[in-house]
Amino acid sequence: MDVLNALVAFLNFVFIPGLAYGAQLALGALGATLIYGILRFSNFAHGDTMAFGTMVVILFTWWFQSMGISFGPLPTALLALPFGIAVTALLLLGTDRVVYRYYRKVKAAPVILVIVSLGVMFIMNGVTRFIIGVEDIGFADGTRFVISAGDFKTMTGLNEGLAIKSTQAVTVVVAMIAVALLFWFLQSATSRLL
Repeated sequence: MDVLNALVAFLNFVFIPGLAYGAQLALGALGATLIYGILRFSNFAHGDTMAFGTMVVILFTWWFQSMGISFGPLPTALLALPFGIAVTALLLLGTDRVVYRYYRKVKAAPVILVIVSLGVMFIMNGVTRFIIGVEDIGFADGTRFVISAGDFKTMTGLNEGLAIKSTQAVTVVVAMIAVALLFWFLQSATSRLL
């Protein structure tokens, strides 16, 4: 029984949080890889683009919550996600038109594009911090746990509890779907080229 309790403690405090954090990093890395692969420059503003999109999702989530809109057991942020994607896409299209287009037109060296993206990063960071602030933001929404530690202990009779947060499950599932779609897209694009 001690081996099972040790395994559950490892899953609860190391593996599941590490898997969720790794999924978050994978989503960011997918975006950075696609940008580098398509545009052929390292976009330093990518992380701040993600922060801007997150800010928009948080603002829409707050708005939906204030109107009493929820997504049942799932976080309301999932309803706000398409709006965050749309607003962020518009921001990126505007940034491309106003900033990057000129540098592509004059065929600027890649190092110049990197420096320009650094400037865009500082501006996006400032805008995001100005709009939403710098404090930690948390909002309880939807079911907090897929399975709680107490429920797990009751089900299994073990001394250690295993808790899986709904946000962890959503993050891992979204990352798996994004990776699968990207893999499918790249495979179909490659097969068309050959």
